[in-house]
Amino acid sequence: MAVNAKSLIKRNELLKEDRNLWDTFYREVVDFIRPRKQSLDESRVPGIVRHKHYDSTAPHAANTLALVMADTLTPKAIQWFGFKIPEASPFRQFNDNQNVLNWFKTVEDGVRFALDQSNFYPVINEIYLDFNSFATICLYVEEAELKQKGFNGLTFRALPISSYVFAEDDAGMVDTVMREFELTARQFAQRFPSAKMPDVIAKSLEQTPDDKFNFLRVVAPTRDLSSKVKFPFASVDIFIDKTQVVDERGYKEFPYMVGRWDKASGETRGRGPAAIALDDIKSLNQLRKLELVGLEKAVNPPILAPEDGFIGTVKLGSNAIIYSRNPNDVRTLPTELRLDLSSLKANELRQSIRDIYLTDQLNIPRTKQMTATEVGILRGEMERLLGPTISRFESEVLGPMLERTVGIMFRTGALPPPPPEIEQLDTIDIEYVGQLARSQKMVEVESIQNWMNLIAQWGQVDPRVMQLPDLMAAGRIIAPILGVPKSVVKGSAQLEEDITAQQQKTQQMEQMQKMGAVAESAGKAAPAMKVMQDGAANLSEEDKAALIQQLTGVAGAN
Repeated sequence: MAVNAKSLIKRNELLKEDRNLWDTFYREVVDFIRPRKQSLDESRVPGIVRHKHYDSTAPHAANTLALVMADTLTPKAIQWFGFKIPEASPFRQFNDNQNVLNWFKTVEDGVRFALDQSNFYPVINEIYLDFNSFATICLYVEEAELKQKGFNGLTFRALPISSYVFAEDDAGMVDTVMREFELTARQFAQRFPSAKMPDVIAKSLEQTPDDKFNFLRVVAPTRDLSSKVKFPFASVDIFIDKTQVVDERGYKEFPYMVGRWDKASGETRGRGPAAIALDDIKSLNQLRKLELVGLEKAVNPPILAPEDGFIGTVKLGSNAIIYSRNPNDVRTLPTELRLDLSSLKANELRQSIRDIYLTDQLNIPRTKQMTATEVGILRGEMERLLGPTISRFESEVLGPMLERTVGIMFRTGALPPPPPEIEQLDTIDIEYVGQLARSQKMVEVESIQNWMNLIAQWGQVDPRVMQLPDLMAAGRIIAPILGVPKSVVKGSAQLEEDITAQQQKTQQMEQMQKMGAVAESAGKAAPAMKVMQDGAANLSEEDKAALIQQLTGVAGAN
């Protein structure tokens, strides 16, 4: 069964109708929060620059929140992700195996290097800005342009909010993305060299190669598209004007990661802090606009004069000479401005916007030396405020992105095969070990420390309680939370070998000490034995027996 291009175009139009309900909100976000974007999609209108914002509070708050999220979720300077065997897997006992730990460390280092060499970090920063502004984002991940055999790197792209539509599966996860785009006839020939070129594009390629044509790309589960590709997900490119499929390809993993800040019941698109703060943002901008108008009147007030009060044109520039028939009747129009009232209201609105964007709560003050306890309190506040949002972002964006990255690198030979112990393992777990993830888990470390302190106190009353803690298990739990590299922690097999070797060494030391004690006892008894041997002929039988008994007691005491 072939791909039905007509039905896909119709489905795209239906999904666009749902998106159009949000376009007014998105436009206001661009106008007041993200003014530098200037466009909701990938198009630009030459000569038009929109400018409606008169206050920088909202853009600054959005930028601050994005920077905090980037610093806590995906910091470039430190390792923020790791891999392990799922706890529900029958292979979970190999999580402590040294070969498996070394392999996971190699995979983590390879993925981190690939992300560092790509455009991931610039793009993810833009994603965070869109995330707290539009509350819905779409990240595209693909292998870089093929220049040589093997792995060629990764390419990341943040799609503009109104350049795509999407649909969810029955579990609420996005599995379909549709995106319209334009190509010139020349670009079409370059991108699809083996495709059958529509007649209108072929004619344009010969005469006017820069003419633009509209296309639709649909990426969805292969079974939904009835595509011929042999992959879980299919990508279909359609020439909209002629309802013609021009290209089909497949993906092992879904290449688009759609994340939502929060979702209302029955909706697919996200709602975030901008949706809450937008009324205050617009009010503040209007108030600031009025303040500027009032200040202009105060600095350059209107002039009140009789009908025939001036001779010629009134010049208000510096050093100008004005001729008046009745100078005493010429005066400025009193305005009676109350800028103090508007300033009070403006400060109230600014504080409301900062509170909604968590600016003050997440921005650690740098005006004094903070103690570790104060920093911990602030970090705890951040976890409480951003915890649910971060969890959703990890499950919808970061997790699928890492899975696709690992898949691409494995297929191209950029990562080594797994060790024999887990050759049959089909899935791996992603664990987040960045600053925020570790802060969220620090409660486990504190609980273990508090419990150990109690055990130490109880041990003074009942020494048997000291046998309760498993220090080996506690050490393995605490190490990743504190950010200890996996290469530093010994695997279970290596640990057993080292413990056995240490026990053998201890036993040898004890044997040597015993031998030394026996030798020392023998040394003390030697003079007496010599006396007995030399003078045995002169001693009676009773004296010999007493001497032997005495020597036996000396050896036993030693």
